[in-house]
Parts: sequence; C-alpha cells; structure tokens
Amino acid sequence: MDSTLVAALIGTLGGALVTGAAAGLRTRTGVRTAARLIYAELTRDCAAVVYFRRTDHWAVTNLSRAAWDEHGAVLARRRSGASFETVHRGYEALEMSPIIAENSLPLAERREWIDKEAKRLAAAIREAGAIAQVPEREVKGWVRKLVGPVLARRGPHPLARAGSVSSLVVLGRVIEDDATTGFTGAGVRLGQEGPEPVPGAHFTADVVVFDAEGTERRQDLKVVRYTGVPPVGDQMVDETYDALVAVRRFFREVYGRAILPASGRSLAATVHYGENYTNGWWDGYSLFLGDGDGVVFTRFSKCPEVIAAEATHGIEELLYFTSYQGENGALGGSIREVFGLLVKQWSLGQTADEADWILGAGLLAPGRQGVGLRSVSAPGTAYDDNMLGVDPQVGHMDDYVVTERDNGGIHINSGIPNRAFHLLAKSLGGRAWERAGQIWWDALTGDGVRDGLLFADWARLTADAARDRYGEGSTEERAVLAAWSDVGVTPAPARTDD
Repeated sequence: MDSTLVAALIGTLGGALVTGAAAGLRTRTGVRTAARLIYAELTRDCAAVVYFRRTDHWAVTNLSRAAWDEHGAVLARRRSGASFETVHRGYEALEMSPIIAENSLPLAERREWIDKEAKRLAAAIREAGAIAQVPEREVKGWVRKLVGPVLARRGPHPLARAGSVSSLVVLGRVIEDDATTGFTGAGVRLGQEGPEPVPGAHFTADVVVFDAEGTERRQDLKVVRYTGVPPVGDQMVDETYDALVAVRRFFREVYGRAILPASGRSLAATVHYGENYTNGWWDGYSLFLGDGDGVVFTRFSKCPEVIAAEATHGIEELLYFTSYQGENGALGGSIREVFGLLVKQWSLGQTADEADWILGAGLLAPGRQGVGLRSVSAPGTAYDDNMLGVDPQVGHMDDYVVTERDNGGIHINSGIPNRAFHLLAKSLGGRAWERAGQIWWDALTGDGVRDGLLFADWARLTADAARDRYGEGSTEERAVLAAWSDVGVTPAPARTDD
C-alpha cells in the first residue's frame, strides 16, 4: 500500500489547499507563514497515523519534517515556549508512530500507544492551525480523524446485520462473509478501504456503481457506471447512480459539505447483490443493494431515501454512532434516516407538508399491506401484513422497547427521534432541510457530538443549535423543545466539559 493510497483514503479536509497556498508564501518569514507551512506538513504526514488507526497497517516509509527544520525557529522566537513545545511534541509523535506501528508488541498495546501519540499530534495541529489562522472547522476535521472513533477494522461490519431492514423482518437475509474486497475496472478499484484509483489511471470517479451480477461476491466485480457515464439501461444501476449523485449534491449545495464520504474517496455502491437479496446496507466504505425477492420486497434502488440514508454513514461525524446497539444506535439510525428523507425531499422540491415522510416508499412488493419500511410521521403504522407482521416502531419514550433483538431495538426505537424531527419540520413549515434540517446538521457538526449520545443528549444539542443559529427564545428554539417534549424526551443538562 503506497503513500498515494493513504492520501486518497484519508482525504485532506482542506489540507491540500493550505499546502498549495503555502507554496506561494515561502518568501515570507512571518510567524503565520511559518505556521502555515508547518501545519501543512503536519496534516500531510498525520494521514499515516489516521490510516494505522483505521487499518492496523503502517503504509508510509518517509515522513517529512523539512518545514519544521526550516521554520520551527520562527515559532521559538516569535511565540511562547508552550506553543513551540506543543508543535515540537507533535513532530516527536510522528517520529515515534512508525516505530510503534511496526513493533512486535501485541496489537492492542500498539493501538493504545498510537492513540496517545495521535493526541499529541492533534494538539500540535490545533496549535499550528491557530497560529496560521486556518479555519477552525478544518482543524477540527483533522482532530476528529486523529482522536475520534474508529470503524470496525476486521470481520463483517456491524451494518451487514443492521442495514435498512430490521432483523425482525423474517425474510430478511444478512451476509456473513469475510468482508474481503477488491473490485476493479474503469480506472477505479474498491479496495479494502473503499474506492481508489487503479495504478496509472488519471481519473477518480466521484460516484461508482458496481455489479455483483446476482452473487454475494465482493471482489473482481465490474464497474457498470461512474461519474460522467450516461444511463446504461439497467434500471437498478441508473437509479442507484442518480441517488448517489443526489446525495453528493445535497450535502455540498445545502450544507456545504464538499466531501462525502469523509475519506474523500468515491461514493460507491454495488447493485444486484445476492440472489433475491432483501436488504440494503453500508459496510463502512460502500453501499450494497439487493434486488428483493418480489414476494416481500422489490429492488432496493427504487427508494432514493434508502440509498441516501445508507450513504450518510460516510458522514464523518456519524462515526460517533458506530455501536449500532441500543439507544445510541437508534439515534444514529434516526439521524441517517432524517437526512435520507431530506435528500429525497430536496430532489423533488417538496415542502414538509407535501412530503410523504415514508422511508422505503414503494419498496414493499405487490400484495403486501403497507406503505414502506418506516413512517417518520407516525411510527408503528408503516405496515400491517401477514408476512411482515405489524410495524413495531414506537414514537414516544413511554413506549421505549428494551430488547436484545434488532441490535437492541435500533429500528424500533429510532421512531422516537424520527417523530421529533417530523414534529419540528411540520411546526416550522416550508422546506424541511432549510430550518429543521439545518438545526439537525448544526447539532451533528458542532462541538458537542461524542461517543455514546442518547436521545436526551441529542435533544439538548439540537436545542442549543437552534438557539445559536436563530437566537435565544426564537421560534425555532421553542419548536425544537416542543417537539422533544411531545415525544417524551427532556433535554439532558449541559455537560461541564462542553
């Protein structure tokens, strides 16, 4: 695995922009210029640390400290000793990281050591970024990559068992393979960590669709459509492609998130997965969609909101919801479903009153009694069918279900925050992505998101987000508080470390 792949996997979150800008500032010797050059070097090299935390492999042979050697003295002369030491310790962390990663110690100990060095590196990036006046959002992005949660490194991803369809649906099937990958074709490859350029290729697609051709094979699959290629005539391929493009455009144009997934790599999906496969899920790097069995479900590409909801697993901040268990898992699922529906509503130009608020509308096969997988407006009413049973979702904390099934009830209890969002969107009116969605997005991308959030924590974060954007006592803040009250959730008190 070479350094080019590492850069492609980890992404830059603006680091490349800073690096390019720094090239034009080499003739200046001010402290801000020095800090920019050092910041660019730190962020470029810290990709290797992020890569090890995600994969347990060290893939870079040479780390640079040329900018530090040339300009570190400027920090020593012009800034406090504390600033100099913080940045210097970051470089020491970089020097230690490959030694730790390639050590013969048990993997658990190496991970623990790397995490400690990552914290020192994160502190250096914060310090250099502050001196260089790098946008705070960009700095936070790097810090999250370094010290934030890590996706499962090995084995079947938990989402292979969760997906869009609850395990309570009796005909749903899940994969139990070894999660190996290695797709090739058309200038892109889906490797172990997601899409990457084929060596020698000069093109990396923003969106890629692969074809499993009815197998559960996850390697040696052909690319059937990618960025710039016109419709190919396969309904499932074209529907999936259009939905992925809509996801990219929505987050870029509505919320300014230019990179999705967070790695900056291609947004990828594999269609025609399995024989009569009745689920859709994200494996941590790409989306897999089944054709359905024609008895309970039709093709999963039919529902752009399902594709969008699964694709939002690629949003960096949602890495804080990787337990896929219990209340935290239900909250993460709800946030993804909310944004999935917002992508659909935005694509159709629908207001909150015009939208159907159904996840998986049209997914049920002819003859089944129901409107879709889940109703966000009225949890528990999506279906009542002799094969599917009765929709078990709940919409109020009084009805919260404690269970060991369904990954601790993640698809059952997600109806509570789902309904809270619907109540907010209907109260505010208009287009849901403009105010209600903006509040959810601000809460997700703010400073308060962390591991293990529960409904009450999210209620507080969304109320805080509404107040910060629209003002204390604003219509929006009152509407958020009323929505949570209506589903029986009281916002948690502010944490002392917020």
